[in-house]
Amino acid sequence: MKDDATRITSLFPMSTLIIIITSLFNLLILSMVINAFQSDILVLEIVSLAFLIGPMLFMPLRLIVSEKNLRIWRSIGKVEIQISDIKSCSVIEDSHSVFDKTIRIFGSGGAYGCLGVFRHDRLGKIRMFVTHIDQCFLIQTKDGKLLVISSPKRNEIVDFISKKIK
Repeated sequence: MKDDATRITSLFPMSTLIIIITSLFNLLILSMVINAFQSDILVLEIVSLAFLIGPMLFMPLRLIVSEKNLRIWRSIGKVEIQISDIKSCSVIEDSHSVFDKTIRIFGSGGAYGCLGVFRHDRLGKIRMFVTHIDQCFLIQTKDGKLLVISSPKRNEIVDFISKKIK
């Protein structure tokens, strides 16, 4: 990736609602951590620290779309999709049509964003990396997997990917 013109880089800014939910979640878990350490119960200390630190490790930090792939960088690992494996890419104009009809299977439904695996009543299983509900786009891979990703550069990313897959 030597040529910056052939890639798009974006961060994952959080919406105000996600910031509020994350702050309240962290305050609640922090109070659990304090209580756990005051009561000297090792198992409770470990579990409460895991709840405090765990979600942060899987939160998406940066999105890079290049000629060859789309990468979502997280504190622990990255998610990578080859552009050649993408069947379609489209902007989600009405985010409520997706988020109002989903059930979380595994992940976070508010703290640090909508992250993880969800089930939509019409679309089926969806993997989400969303920190701002109004900036989402949908990727469908050739093997039928669906991903919803948020980015302030969503229109630019969708145009870029759509040109590459045609």
